[in-house]
Amino acid sequence: MVGKKLGILFLFSVVLAFFAGYFSSRVLPEFSPRNTQDIFEFITDSLELNYLYDLEETEKNIAFVRSMEAIVEAYASLNNDPYTRVVSSPLSVTPGSDETFVGIGVGFSFEGLNLRIGFVYLEGAAHGLLYPNDLVTGIIKDEVTILFDSLQNEDQVLALLSGTLGEMKSFLVMNPNGEIQVVNITYQAIETPSVYAVNLLEPNIGYIRIARFSSAPDSTTLGTAGLFQNLLNTLETTVLAPGGLQKTLILDLRDNPGGSLSALHNQNQSAQVPGIAQQLIRKNLDQTIFTMIPKSGVVQNFYGNLAVPKPYNIAILVNEQSASAAEVLAAALMEEGYTLYGQQTYGKGVYQNQTRITDIGDIRYSLVYTEGQWFYGDNLNVATTPLNVTPIEQTGFKSLIMPVYDGAVGFDQVSQSLSRYQSFFNTYYGLTGNQRLRTDGYFDVKTQGVFQMFQSEQELTVTGQLDLSTARKVHLLYMELSSDLSNDMQLAQLVELLRG
Repeated sequence: MVGKKLGILFLFSVVLAFFAGYFSSRVLPEFSPRNTQDIFEFITDSLELNYLYDLEETEKNIAFVRSMEAIVEAYASLNNDPYTRVVSSPLSVTPGSDETFVGIGVGFSFEGLNLRIGFVYLEGAAHGLLYPNDLVTGIIKDEVTILFDSLQNEDQVLALLSGTLGEMKSFLVMNPNGEIQVVNITYQAIETPSVYAVNLLEPNIGYIRIARFSSAPDSTTLGTAGLFQNLLNTLETTVLAPGGLQKTLILDLRDNPGGSLSALHNQNQSAQVPGIAQQLIRKNLDQTIFTMIPKSGVVQNFYGNLAVPKPYNIAILVNEQSASAAEVLAAALMEEGYTLYGQQTYGKGVYQNQTRITDIGDIRYSLVYTEGQWFYGDNLNVATTPLNVTPIEQTGFKSLIMPVYDGAVGFDQVSQSLSRYQSFFNTYYGLTGNQRLRTDGYFDVKTQGVFQMFQSEQELTVTGQLDLSTARKVHLLYMELSSDLSNDMQLAQLVELLRG
């Protein structure tokens, strides 16, 4: 079971400790704390008068941001709340939409001020140039090498990463073998659709995947609700017409972490496109489709919007990474009588809101905080009462955990990372029975033989080891095969079930 973690792409915050010194009352006057701003200003003013070192404006900004993050982290930790945090976003970038962005197409985490690559978008600008576990340590700008560790904070690193369409940047990259090279990457538009349809070539089955719920903040995008409405209208005049229970819309909510409430339900605002829940569920004032209750205790009920139910069946695919708004929609459709398939959902029975804190330089800092709980059915919370999901296990390439190279492994050695490559080769070659590789990370004779076969087939140097070139070829194949919808065995099983 994949651990319960919700990843948030493109918004980064680092929780750091807030350090304060102790001063004798003979040196500094006694202070009665009133609020955090007073304390911060008191400490800063006192240091400016008496501190051995001069305080630069950038240092004050860094200290203030760290104090904000530490306060929020403390409250969240004390309440066992993994969702409340400080987030930052650049103000100086060209406005875009939630459906596309200009960049190199990677997900990363900060390691110090260096960037540890975690994910590379298939067919993105960095695909085939950067790989998971690479460490980006700097950038060459105007023929000057800038090491990220020489900078003062993450925001300065993010500012250097910001680029425009067609711009080429040169990065210093250290691979897991410790080798450093310069990698040139040209920025491009990376498509990240929040919702899309795929033609399954089935006469009675339509398919729409919702990857997340995004609002429509401006004219750059219709938002998830508007895009969904257009896709649904097209399907209803083609594969889902003329309707009937023999017709089915597959709504894929797998790996959907949630997102904007307005995309799920526009709270009956006439100027907005109806939310997806309103587009699919009939209006019944005697039955809410979900309920939200904030700290104030004021109950907010949400209802469907259709005069009559849809004239076709709806089958919903979910998994353990379907969370928040995705669970709300799944629960509402389940209560309407539709069936959920796949694996049990995440179980996130709370929801968040966001408020702006301050702007410092080119960065806006906001507070994301847990605001309340949501309920479905007869006052049920998904954290304590899981949704009823008809199980369909995922198999094949899409069930594999991405292999990540962290160093060479050879005969008679043991490595945790090797186990993922063994699992990949079992699936890639269809190995069963006595031919199947062990998957405990031990490099035995059988594993060595498969590596030699693979290296020979791919025209790599035949070393019989897990080496860098072999790992990179496996990664490219894994990304291609796991992204191919024809390798989605869970979806294939659902389609076969619906045919019957």
